[in-house]
Amino acid sequence: MATTSVKLTEEGKNRLDRLQAKLLLLGYKFTKERVLDLLIQTGSEKPADLIGKAHGVRFPVPGWEKLFRDVVESAEDWGPTSWRDIDRLVYGGKLKR
Repeated sequence: MATTSVKLTEEGKNRLDRLQAKLLLLGYKFTKERVLDLLIQTGSEKPADLIGKAHGVRFPVPGWEKLFRDVVESAEDWGPTSWRDIDRLVYGGKLKR
């Protein structure tokens, strides 16, 4: 198994220690590496929750999964585009083709 070093702030280290201790009190003995692995897995499964936490959102957006799916499904291939094409579309213009 490959390992990677991760730098944490003192607050981050303290939180990791407290989380590990809470899990131990609940009967789960995890290494710090395992706790971080589980946190990464959880964040990967629910990226909107992670983004919300990073932006200080206290409550998740209701129905975010459908909203996310709608946005992804609405994507379309514009073919080769330049920044000028994108600016025209973003600011209300039309593509010159």
